[in-house]
Amino acid sequence: MTQQENVSMGRKAESIYTARLKNRLRCERKKAACAACRSVRSYEEHIRRNPDARACYVSINGISMPVLSA
Repeated sequence: MTQQENVSMGRKAESIYTARLKNRLRCERKKAACAACRSVRSYEEHIRRNPDARACYVSINGISMPVLSA
């Protein structure tokens, strides 16, 4: 058990409903984090695979944005 999961004697036991709710919320947060990471990786991979000779990439606030030259 981790530090947060230790059950003290004075604490009320969790119901099955509460445990399922906590697990579902934790799973949804994990899925959202994975989706965001996957989105960033796929964008970076797309940039590497499809370079445009006329495009240069500029970092704006830490985000690489393609800028097409005329």
